[in-house]
Amino acid sequence: MAGNIIMLVCMWFCAGLFLGMGLYASRREEPMWFWSGEKVPKDTVTDVPAYNKAHSRLFLLYSLPWWLGGLLGLAHPLAAAIVAVLACTAGLAWLIWSHGNIEKRYRKQ
Repeated sequence: MAGNIIMLVCMWFCAGLFLGMGLYASRREEPMWFWSGEKVPKDTVTDVPAYNKAHSRLFLLYSLPWWLGGLLGLAHPLAAAIVAVLACTAGLAWLIWSHGNIEKRYRKQ
């Protein structure tokens, strides 16, 4: 049971990070970045509030499997581990793909 609680804490910590990033993106006045160290100049984005809202939604959606996995881990740790692996692989690919779509939509040409 202690292992299940540890899994819950770890997965909810990850979920909380992505939730926090999503909330932070929704409140930023400057364009939200995606890659570490990347600064997005305001003059390169067509609609900063919409750009930030799209990134906010991206991070909030990505937090969902982590919340679910934490709960699932209390009763079914193997299923929670599968959710975590999928979030780290397919979920990460989805994040990168979605960020690319946001860039295409809101970046000035």
